[in-house]
Amino acid sequence: MFPTPRRWGGLAALTLTATLLSVPSAASAAPSPFGPTFARLFAAPPSEARPKTRYWWPCGQVDPASIDTEMKQIADRGFGSVEIQCMFTTDPAKYGWGGPEFTDRLEKAAAAGRKHGLDVDLTVGPSWPLVVPGLTPDSPQAAQELAYGRAVVEGGSAYDGPVPAAPAPREGVTEQTLVTVQAARCPDGCTTAKPVKLDKDSLVDLTAKVRDGRVSWTAPAGGQWLLLGHWRRGTGQAPVSGQSVSGRPAYVVDHFGASGARAATGHLDAHVLSPKLRELLRSTGGDLFEDSLELDSAQHWTANLPDRFRDLRGYSLRENLPVLFIDKIHRQYTSAKPTDTPDFEFTDGSGARVRDDYYRTLTDLYVDRHVKPLKKWANSLGLRFRAQPYGTTIDTPRVDAAVDVPETESLGFHDGHVDEPFRWVADGAVHLSGKDVYSLECCAVFNSAYAQTWPQMLRHFNTAFAHDVNQVVFHGVPTENALGIPWPGFSPFTMQGGNGFSEAWGPRQPTWDDTDEVTGWTARMQYVLRQGRPSVDLAVYRQSHGSDVREPEGVPGFTLDFTGPDQLAGTSVRGRRLAPDGPAYRALVLDRQPTLGLDTARTLLSHARRGLPIVVVGEPPARTPGAHRAADQDAELGRLMQRLLAQPSVRRVSAPGELGSSLAALGVRSSAESSAPGLLTVRRAVNGGNLYYLYNPTSAAVSAEVSLEGEGRPFSLDAWTGKISPLGRYRTEKARTVVPVSLAPGASTVIALGGGEGRHVISVDGGEVVANDGLHLRATTGGTYTARLNDGTTAQIALPEVAPEQRLDSWKLTVDDWRRGADGRRETVRHELDLPSLKPWSDIPELADSSGIGTYSTTVTLGDLDGAYLELGEVTDTFQISVNGRALPPSDQVTRRVDLAGHLEPGTNTITIRVATTLRNRLRVTPDLPLQAQQPRQRYGLIGPVRLLPYREAPIQD
Repeated sequence: MFPTPRRWGGLAALTLTATLLSVPSAASAAPSPFGPTFARLFAAPPSEARPKTRYWWPCGQVDPASIDTEMKQIADRGFGSVEIQCMFTTDPAKYGWGGPEFTDRLEKAAAAGRKHGLDVDLTVGPSWPLVVPGLTPDSPQAAQELAYGRAVVEGGSAYDGPVPAAPAPREGVTEQTLVTVQAARCPDGCTTAKPVKLDKDSLVDLTAKVRDGRVSWTAPAGGQWLLLGHWRRGTGQAPVSGQSVSGRPAYVVDHFGASGARAATGHLDAHVLSPKLRELLRSTGGDLFEDSLELDSAQHWTANLPDRFRDLRGYSLRENLPVLFIDKIHRQYTSAKPTDTPDFEFTDGSGARVRDDYYRTLTDLYVDRHVKPLKKWANSLGLRFRAQPYGTTIDTPRVDAAVDVPETESLGFHDGHVDEPFRWVADGAVHLSGKDVYSLECCAVFNSAYAQTWPQMLRHFNTAFAHDVNQVVFHGVPTENALGIPWPGFSPFTMQGGNGFSEAWGPRQPTWDDTDEVTGWTARMQYVLRQGRPSVDLAVYRQSHGSDVREPEGVPGFTLDFTGPDQLAGTSVRGRRLAPDGPAYRALVLDRQPTLGLDTARTLLSHARRGLPIVVVGEPPARTPGAHRAADQDAELGRLMQRLLAQPSVRRVSAPGELGSSLAALGVRSSAESSAPGLLTVRRAVNGGNLYYLYNPTSAAVSAEVSLEGEGRPFSLDAWTGKISPLGRYRTEKARTVVPVSLAPGASTVIALGGGEGRHVISVDGGEVVANDGLHLRATTGGTYTARLNDGTTAQIALPEVAPEQRLDSWKLTVDDWRRGADGRRETVRHELDLPSLKPWSDIPELADSSGIGTYSTTVTLGDLDGAYLELGEVTDTFQISVNGRALPPSDQVTRRVDLAGHLEPGTNTITIRVATTLRNRLRVTPDLPLQAQQPRQRYGLIGPVRLLPYREAPIQD
């Protein structure tokens, strides 16, 4: 367990000295592939490597007396910063965002952060999406939408009536401005089936004919004509928590116009940031944060969008308005995609091109008018701008490159975690723009409030780390003593007895005292994943304004980034590597990519001529994405693709499954190779060597040799204890190092290659090789083993007989059962039981509805041995182990296999296992929590089977 964290603030040098001196001497003297400083900081990571947590408040209604205490509790559990979220309040006029009470609480939090070593992150507005109190739905700074009304006119007949009206706007929107009135002929009839085909050549603008809201027009003879009225108006969108965040109503700002960002920063300047708070933030401030783009509109719009579109895309948007609309494409939490069927389509097929230009323009405006001003404002206060730029039809990776800290999200609607590729589309943008930090909001799961376990959390963490995320923001820690809510206290997602998103961490949870072990592991992993530079195998081209992602087939074991036109612009090739001073991609893949811009095509041709391997899967791109001069650009793209495919470093394959063989033919290998299916890796290239992160996301254990590109002695980095150990068994093959790897389901490890080669075993016919004070062979079965060493010699190692494994079934169990007392506070009731066999608490009548902390104790009699492994089997949730009254170092909460060497002695030994549970079973029978009561009981406690596996160990001598 690393020491209680302290922030590196104004006294950086003094704090650094204190941090280094506080590391245990064993860690200070530990072997290291990259020198003693690396070993020290891996053992005790600096504050910037520690995870963040959201800190939920009912705005200024948070108890001011609780802030300092809770901030200390968060710091003591190993977090590096808090992100303060104003969720809602029962008295917005007094406690809302922008009021003096709220600012006072922020000042107290920032002062507590300075005192306890925590950075404080602010949100750019209350709740989400970004809203500003005082705006009305009709304010020019508020979010705007485009909506349309329609009428059918028979050819040759006259229309004389109101401009077709759009569907009614959201409540509060009182003003609508007519943008255009247009008419177009429907060759197939103006049906309600989608898409309605419109003859573009017949399109006529009737706006000038409008008088007092009416239009008079006679349709040309023949067929049916569609009359369309396009209206601009406010969206009227409020924050997700409604009008409960401020004394004045608050509405979402225009994210595509400069006035929206100015309104947000102006309100912060005028109503939130006092001079005292500004001064505190300069020493303890971290990020200004904006949550995901959960915008809700009929169609995104901003005041001068047609003018900006013409400037950026070179043609008129007004003449193409009908083909923009896809039903619900911009609705909040929509499942609609840019590839869905549009409401209208031009018969010349240009609609998809226009929509692509429209989405690209939205991206341009969002970056220039929203991101850049907010980033500049945040930086002026000494803050970084961290944002989640996804959730609508923009080029997310491009925006990720523009913010200071891009953030993605791990969000689920069931406990079983699924790796969703669209959450990692920013990898290439992060790597090619040189971002040091790639953040994750983790790990909200719906209907898992008070039931989420740390192994579930660790699965989310490991999945994200496998995609180069290196900062986790926990979701989250609510203030506890607010709104008079009895134990377990205030939580924004379980109000009115709900069972919403997980999780409400903090002292209310029995596992809280173990959280520093998890945050310690997380900080060490994050420290490793920030070292050096990324090294990635493949760049996979992806140009999309939606969430659709297709991973290439036939390349297991390869690491990859998605890259788009903006990421590839300005890149170079050297030694057959793309971006050689960055991720150094070994090849680029165009996987069934239908479109390609001319600038990107020219870049790829230039790169191929310099030897970059490129594989085109399926048909080559045949059209450019935009609508301006489309025919000319498509023809030029065809010529460029012919030249590209003629290059010796380029291959084209017809089927996705042929990609792997083509890469092999081009001499492209993955940096980490293994026969183990599903193993995920990340490589960081550092001065003097390499760091490899390996993760087993499968449900089966992995035991295999892994060939890692790079030379140098391999070391194992234990992120649970901070210990660095040289590996005793490995071999080298042509600039690669082959190491044995064993990973339980969901487990991960870090292997470093660095330093000179030491004496080691190449192969052995049994047991495992450990390198503690020289080479030793360890086995759970006695006998004679043969090892081959790197100098060509062999060694015979004789191990005495080993005592058989023991199954530990009988335990004494003491449970401190947490529950709500008569006064509304937590009380503890103790149960003491003798268990002849292990069962989940839900199967033990006395404990069926209990939650809390259970202490299991048993004794075991042992003879001579060198050590033993303790395998816990099933255990939920967190556990700590003591042997003969002495606590062991933090244990891997995923593998649940612990080495007891140095803790056992001949004769009788007492093994104690402390298990902390979730609160689910207790809250099922706690009053006023009806949605918790509907949930089934959760299996937790020490369930086993628990096995003790003695082993013997002997030195390996020539």
